[in-house]
Amino acid sequence: MRKWLVLTLVTLIVIAHIFLWRSDMPAHLKLTFTIINAAGWTIVLAPILLIDRWLAAVQRRNSDDHDNVT
Repeated sequence: MRKWLVLTLVTLIVIAHIFLWRSDMPAHLKLTFTIINAAGWTIVLAPILLIDRWLAAVQRRNSDDHDNVT
């Protein structure tokens, strides 16, 4: 489920950038908006994905510990 959510989000971001670059704005403004947007999404998505991986590792470790106790 999470992979589909991330894939959908990335697809929408790419489509938005395509529309941005096809607009009649000056090129330097398009580049500025693209850099700001990419940095913003990196700041938002990186912690979410890293915490998700950390939580999965902790859950695996805890299930392994539980299996070893019994």
